[in-house]
Amino acid sequence: MSQKTQFIKDLKELKDKDPISSPFLIKFSAVAVGKTGKPYMNIVFMDRTGELEGRLWDDVNQHMGQAVRGAYVAVEGRCQTYQGRRQIVVAKMQILREDQIEPKDYISESPVNPDELYAKLLDFISTIKDPFCKALAESVFQDDREIIDRYKRAPAAKTVHHAYRTGLLEHVVSITGILDLLAGHYGKCLNRDLLLLGGFFHDIGKLLELSYDRVTDYTTEGKLIGHLVMGVELLDRKIRELESQPGRLPGAFPEETKLLLKHIILSHHGQLDFGSPKRPKLLEALVIHMVDDLDSKMNAIRTFIEQDQTPGNWTALNRQYERFFYKPEWLLQE
Repeated sequence: MSQKTQFIKDLKELKDKDPISSPFLIKFSAVAVGKTGKPYMNIVFMDRTGELEGRLWDDVNQHMGQAVRGAYVAVEGRCQTYQGRRQIVVAKMQILREDQIEPKDYISESPVNPDELYAKLLDFISTIKDPFCKALAESVFQDDREIIDRYKRAPAAKTVHHAYRTGLLEHVVSITGILDLLAGHYGKCLNRDLLLLGGFFHDIGKLLELSYDRVTDYTTEGKLIGHLVMGVELLDRKIRELESQPGRLPGAFPEETKLLLKHIILSHHGQLDFGSPKRPKLLEALVIHMVDDLDSKMNAIRTFIEQDQTPGNWTALNRQYERFFYKPEWLLQE
C-alpha cells in the first residue's frame, strides 16, 4: 500500500523547492512543446482535498502512454511558483495499481452519508398528493436500481458546484427542502407537487451527461446533447414505461403535467445565454431556476472560502465571481 503522506491542501502551504513525495490521481495530462522545442508533460494532480498542476520535463516518452487521466501515480518532486501559481515539478513518477492505494484519499465526497440523503428524498416523495406525480417519482427513484445507484454517486458538475461524489443528490435534497418551504410560504400560487418533481428531475440528465467512476468528465452523449435535453428524454421514457405497467396509474399520464415538467427541465438555467432553450414561463419554473442558482452559488462560494489560504479576513480574488469574499466568523474560528 502506497501511503498518502501529503495532500494537495498541504502542498499549497509549502515554500518553493520544498520536497514533495506522495501518490496522486491524475485528472488531466497532455504533452506540449517548450520554447526550446523539447516536449514536456502538463499534468493536473488531484486528491480529495483539491487539485494542483504539475510539470514533467524528463523522460516524457516513457510516461506519456501511462500517466493518463484516471491513473494513480507516486510522485517525487518539488514545489515551484510560476506566474503566481503553485505547481509540482516532477522528478520521478511511478504508476500505481489500484490495490496499492486507498480510493477515499483521492476522490472527494459529500460530507453527508448518501443513504441518509436518499432517505430524505424518499420522504419528500411520500408527501406528494397527485397520484400521477407520485407514481412517476416512485417509478424512477424507488424502482429503478440503476438510477438509485447513479444518484448516490454522481457529482452535480465537473468543476463549478457540488463537484464531488454524491454532490448531485446533496444538491437535489437541498433545493427540494427550500422548494417545500416556498410552497408553504406562497400557498395556492405554487403547485407543490410540480415544484418537488421539478426539483427531483431538473438535473437528472447529469446522471448520463457525466462519467464519474474516478475523474469526473463529460460523456460523448453529454458533450453532444447535454443534460437538459437528456433529462427530457429520460422523463419521456420513464412516463412511457409507467403507462405500460397495468395498475400503476389511474389513467393516462396527463399531457399538461408532462409538458410543464419538460418546460421546467429545459428552462432551469434561466437564460438562453446559460444554455436554456427556453426561459422560465411559469411560476414553478421561475422558482426552481432561482433556487437552483442560489444553491449552486452557495456551495461554490462556500467551498472557495473554505479552501482559500489567504491570511486575514479576506479571500484572494475569486475570478469566477470577480470579487474578494469576506471570511465568515465560523470559518475563522475553525
